[in-house]
Amino acid sequence: MAEGTKPKRRLAAIVFTDIVGFTKLSAKDETKAAELIKRQRALLSPIIQSHDGELLKEMGDGLLLSFHSATSAVECAIEIQGIANTIDDLNLRIGVHQGEVIIDGNDIIGDDVNVAARIEPFSAPGGVAISNKVQQDIASNAKFETKLV
Repeated sequence: MAEGTKPKRRLAAIVFTDIVGFTKLSAKDETKAAELIKRQRALLSPIIQSHDGELLKEMGDGLLLSFHSATSAVECAIEIQGIANTIDDLNLRIGVHQGEVIIDGNDIIGDDVNVAARIEPFSAPGGVAISNKVQQDIASNAKFETKLV
């Protein structure tokens, strides 16, 4: 835990993103890969903020985001994919889960964070994979259409 701060428990919607094919791109052209990471950050940061989200960590080509609600997290993920799909080589997989987490400074930990990380690989490139918990939370929202895979 961070020194001098008391960790806080709270309910959060956790989003993981990952760039599809980034390892291959990095091996082929490191400069292009580095530029893609910078472009991703520049494009996605305002979207994340507009949905009251927080960028907690950058992990290589992936991002760890936190939101106060599943609805905000899913809306943001959909908007991110809409932008990412227009950018060459920015093919993302996104996973969303909601649960109780421990916030410690700029870090977030807990089993529900791990669940979110395990969901992301199930997303199709350009898609958003959500947990059953998130699906239950957004089921009554007419603007979302989900399917079980």
